[in-house]
Amino acid sequence: MKFIVSPELFNNLAITFYDFRWRVLIWGVCSLVLSFLLQQQLNSNTPLFLVIITLFLLFLALQALVFAAFIFFFQRLPSNMNLNDGLYRFYRAIEWCEALLFSLLLPLPFLLFMYAIWVI
Repeated sequence: MKFIVSPELFNNLAITFYDFRWRVLIWGVCSLVLSFLLQQQLNSNTPLFLVIITLFLLFLALQALVFAAFIFFFQRLPSNMNLNDGLYRFYRAIEWCEALLFSLLLPLPFLLFMYAIWVI
């Protein structure tokens, strides 16, 4: 049975983007700090365009941090390095849980941004 989402697929994606891991993490942290600084400047008569930019920066930061975490989690699969059958099954179960978790987490910041824009 072939799954669309699997630890191997995520491992291949993480290996592909491995060289960008620190840049993505730094962009996420900088965007998060910038969005918090901009939020301190917002008040009731701020133009809607600036509010949307602030929201965009916040969700961009969240997306970058989730993607950086994805790269760090899936850069190396522990089950591929283990020869013990019991530990292999244990690591494999953890990898599948991580794959399911990141299947939900990766699109979540984008979906939340779309919802926030829709609510405004």
